[in-house]
Amino acid sequence: MRRVLPIVLSLSLVVSGLGFVPTAKMVPDASAAVAGKLSDASQGEILESLDEGNIIDEVSGNAWKSEANANPISPSIFCADPTSVEYNGRLYVYGTNDHQQYQEDTENDYDQIRSLVVFSTDDMVNWIYHGRIEVGEIAPWIANSWAPSITSRVEEDGLTHFYLYFANSGQGVGVITSTDPVEGWSDPLGKPLVYQNMPGLKNCPAPFDPGVVIDDNGVGWLAFGGGTTNESPIHSKVPKVVRLGKDMLSFDSEFVSIDAPYFCEASELNYIDGTFYYTYCNDWQDRGKEWDYDGIAKPPKCSMAYLTTKTPLDADSWKYQGAYFYNSGENSTGNSGMTWGNNHTHFAKYQGVNYIIHHTMMLEDDAHISGGFRSLMVDYLPMDPANLSIPITAASRKGVKQIKAVDAYTEQRGSLMLTSADVFYDKVANPAAKSMAPGAWTMVKCADFAYGADQFVANVKGKGRVEVRLDNVQSEPVAYIEFDNSDFAKVASKTVKKFDGRNHNVFFVFSGADIEFDSWYFTKSEKVARPAEDISVTDVTATDVTIQGQTANGAMNSTLEVVRSGDYVMKTAPIAEKDEVLNLGFVNYDKNAKYDIYVKSLTLHTADGDVEIPVGQKLNPKSQGGNGLANGWGGATIGSCVYGTEECGLFAETTSVDWINYRFALKINGEEVPYTSIDYNVTINVAQSEKPTPSPTEVPTPSPTKVPTAPAQPAFDRKKPAITKLKKAFKLKKPAITKLTKRKKSFKIRWAKVKNASGYKLQYSTSSKFTKKTTKTVKVKGNTKFAKTVKKLKAKKKYYVRVRAYKRVRAYKDGKAVTVYTKWSKAKAVKTK
Repeated sequence: MRRVLPIVLSLSLVVSGLGFVPTAKMVPDASAAVAGKLSDASQGEILESLDEGNIIDEVSGNAWKSEANANPISPSIFCADPTSVEYNGRLYVYGTNDHQQYQEDTENDYDQIRSLVVFSTDDMVNWIYHGRIEVGEIAPWIANSWAPSITSRVEEDGLTHFYLYFANSGQGVGVITSTDPVEGWSDPLGKPLVYQNMPGLKNCPAPFDPGVVIDDNGVGWLAFGGGTTNESPIHSKVPKVVRLGKDMLSFDSEFVSIDAPYFCEASELNYIDGTFYYTYCNDWQDRGKEWDYDGIAKPPKCSMAYLTTKTPLDADSWKYQGAYFYNSGENSTGNSGMTWGNNHTHFAKYQGVNYIIHHTMMLEDDAHISGGFRSLMVDYLPMDPANLSIPITAASRKGVKQIKAVDAYTEQRGSLMLTSADVFYDKVANPAAKSMAPGAWTMVKCADFAYGADQFVANVKGKGRVEVRLDNVQSEPVAYIEFDNSDFAKVASKTVKKFDGRNHNVFFVFSGADIEFDSWYFTKSEKVARPAEDISVTDVTATDVTIQGQTANGAMNSTLEVVRSGDYVMKTAPIAEKDEVLNLGFVNYDKNAKYDIYVKSLTLHTADGDVEIPVGQKLNPKSQGGNGLANGWGGATIGSCVYGTEECGLFAETTSVDWINYRFALKINGEEVPYTSIDYNVTINVAQSEKPTPSPTEVPTPSPTKVPTAPAQPAFDRKKPAITKLKKAFKLKKPAITKLTKRKKSFKIRWAKVKNASGYKLQYSTSSKFTKKTTKTVKVKGNTKFAKTVKKLKAKKKYYVRVRAYKRVRAYKDGKAVTVYTKWSKAKAVKTK
């Protein structure tokens, strides 16, 4: 039987306030301080942790966002086209829900997006995910919901009213309203506010991408527009501005054109110190000689530019000021290293600091996913309102600084985090963070433990264990809770191990999938505050590691931000068909480098599967002669094997390039096999920082990671496949189904990623025994998508579903391929609609 912890109240009368002060042993209820509503259990009893002896022996490496960067704001949600509003001391940011399209397993053409996403912060680096605003359900008439713009005001009823405008595809603008920044949205018009060819609207083919602002007089203004016309290639005059009616749902003026040179899309309005700022995205066309703005440089392609005025309905009063923000693929020195894409920015002044919120493809790139899925970012905006000046800047990977520490003793949402691995959310408002695989984790940057910690309390649902680790996800836990809850319940740890210091990064590590983590806090163990520490003591330093290869057509680079020593996979960009690999890779010479790389093997991706080639070579950036793999200037003879075996390896072969000696060809049993990209399977050792990782006083500091010796490539007699040995060699584990959703004559399955897998096989059957006649199999190639929608099924039919992972390898002495399968996952049932 579960024991309910007693809440010990030691009351100290406060003479002036007739209140009481909880002692360190009290488990306080701080849920009122949490942004967004918690589950009902947040106000209830507190259960003591079970003690079943569970151990989390491995943590997930599937983190898309680095611990060293504030960007992007979400480690797992693709989103774009930002807007924001401040409310009750927090900055709320809204965006287009690219993730809705991502979950449909398609390229991002935005067609499936009918919702918006909401985040909030009060420290600019840790963000709460508040979930989705289901615009398609609130306003069923819409085609899509993109590019939101929000404003708010206190009205006669004393409540703050939020007005959230959005692009209805390229067809117009809609608006929804609420008195809460997250929930309670309604559609007051039941139709679009702006639509194509509406009365008074001319020369605006795509009246979308709204930008709204309320000036100092309480008057609302709206800008919008998109598309091209037959007007001047520079002066299309497509964007429009209009004064809104007092209800913010009607118009109180004519539509006025804004002459925004090279206009494309992404309108926004700002009102700063009595001046209106109109910002927009420039188009992609080449900049010709017809530029007619003396003294102002032509804007870079797909950059952001702005105009200013004090009288927005006077078309001639708008003054072009120039570009202020590069495309994500560019900066002042040229190529930024990020992927080019469309552009959309938002200005936000929060706690006296000007920020620019924007989007890039950074999360997609770091997750090694392709499809055009964007992610929201925050950087500084160096504007000078006195001179109407905004110097041009660029996106950064690092982002902005944390402005305050997280209070460890105030109840915080489980979805508050800087980054995470294998964590996602259910489709509800203010969702709990939910583990998708064993070893999943979240990280909160810089929590303030001014008075130490006596207990860890979390509101959780599911079965398993949550561990608290400080400053390093690989460190020993300082506290844990174990539980078996069919619904949300607060569970308290029995103790917290003593630790030094005040400010710490906090990792919450989950033992298995389907653990829902709704909120957390700690209780105090000390009466006297520990010495104050700067937030920067929790900054994480990343080492940029780049392996530079070369093909006949150009660079073949792979870059990784490494926080700590460990095993990593570094991926190259795709290699074009008929291109030739001339240099397998090197690291730049740097006598002060604080890392080295041990290349265990190369994975070459081919049309017939992955081919593992053993390497066993160390790259030392401090050595001018030992910092590279083989290259075509070397001394190998044509036809010789450079890496691997004669049966399956990389060979020096003749090249069409006249300035190098040979190229590298993959040959299997003498036959050349084209490959489309390379993964470097490496162990990277990073020198320890000067500040050691804090650890519990009862636990010794672990010894540094050592460079392993060269692993032997699995090679077995083909007559005796030894599949079990192969599974162990490649550390293949069976996947788990994390979510199974019924749909009309279909279902959608999600599963946990399996490290080193080449792909997955799904089976669905009307028989729980998966008999041959009732079972169908679906193959999902690659290891970047972990969801699949199975269609064309019978309505209201029960199906049993299971999944397994596979790896396609050239692991035998004869060089022929073999597919290694894991065991099937536990089957789950779903009934179609």
